[in-house]
Amino acid sequence: MAKQLRPARDRGLVAAIDIGGSKVACVIAQLTPVFNGEVEPDVLGVGQHGGVCRDKRPDVEASLRAAVEAAERMAGERIKRVYVAASGRSLGSRRIAVDLDISGGVVTQDDVDECLAQGSAAAAPEGATPLYASKIRFLVDGEPADDPIGLTGGVLGAEMLGLSVRDSYAENIEALVSRSGLEVEGLIAGPSAAADSVLIDDEKELGVIMLDIGAKSTDFALYERGALLACGGIAVGGDHITRDIAQIFGSPIAKAERLKTLYGSVLTGAGDEHRLVDFPQLGDENEVSRHSRAELAQVIAPRFEEILELTLAALPQSVSARRAIRRAVLTGGGSLIVGARESAERVIGVKTRLGRPAPLAGAPETATAPQFAAAVGVIQAAAQMRAPSGRGALRLRAGAGGAITGPRAIGGVFGNVGAWLRSNF
Repeated sequence: MAKQLRPARDRGLVAAIDIGGSKVACVIAQLTPVFNGEVEPDVLGVGQHGGVCRDKRPDVEASLRAAVEAAERMAGERIKRVYVAASGRSLGSRRIAVDLDISGGVVTQDDVDECLAQGSAAAAPEGATPLYASKIRFLVDGEPADDPIGLTGGVLGAEMLGLSVRDSYAENIEALVSRSGLEVEGLIAGPSAAADSVLIDDEKELGVIMLDIGAKSTDFALYERGALLACGGIAVGGDHITRDIAQIFGSPIAKAERLKTLYGSVLTGAGDEHRLVDFPQLGDENEVSRHSRAELAQVIAPRFEEILELTLAALPQSVSARRAIRRAVLTGGGSLIVGARESAERVIGVKTRLGRPAPLAGAPETATAPQFAAAVGVIQAAAQMRAPSGRGALRLRAGAGGAITGPRAIGGVFGNVGAWLRSNF
């Protein structure tokens, strides 16, 4: 018998939405207290719905409603507020440097908070809304310091990466979610959320680039020494591969997507030139054209390599950013194509693996698929922000290279930035 849906009450429910180019994913979790004021998300429901592929508003809204309803049915709960993953293409980033005179000659927690607050205030340019101010490193009198508290000096410095989202994008997301009967509780940078769900700490410490390959875009996040150095996205993804197949072989787009999924590969294997595939023809699906898997791979490989090359080109043009890439992790639906890892190792020139979200308590196996990387990461970020010890946890992460501020809360259109900073610092 189906579960009876109950209105969600204030008992620790949190929901995440990832609106992609070909699907909408929703995850609902119960926040369970563990120790020291921390909480862990216990997944109650997961929903996914495709069809966001024609840039038509009704398709997006229908997919959003369907994904939320599927997650609600599994969870047996109704949700009203959601955290939303902001796409990499909507993000802006800027490097921030702050110098603060140390009045007492010894760095205190208040000095650290003030330094970070000043950097956070400059996280977004005009016309954008701040999301995060992520600490890269501290300096005391010009010397790097992992944990500056208690050190003697005259000037405390902080190098930070400020992430923001265009006001127009945030307003459009709020309007879309509102039309679906929900409210936006906060926006969280999708690339960093996906990275947090698939990367391990050692990878972030040694230097790694994460590529979340979606249908219409590819998001990226670059880490070194535990700090986020770059975050963004490009307007090319797996859907472009599908369209190449459709155009070159004359097939309908839906059929081209299916053939890519079933037979597509970035690599050409032994005997592929003799393995034939039937391509239904556009306008008359009873007519088919036969081509080998080798020919299909020859269409897929150049576009996939272009995705990787354009992502690398979108990174900051600094020597340190390029030098930070010592490993690569691929995630998202586009990473599942055969030969993706091997192609990335050749193009990027580093060891590469496929990244799946770390399993959360209660999560079904489907929630560990690469397509759920961003949604699972948003749930984890929301859990950190909802924890009773959230403020203290932020301070601890400030010394460890983590994000300093929380997701951008939205109230009305947007809440007051000054109040947001005061609440977090």
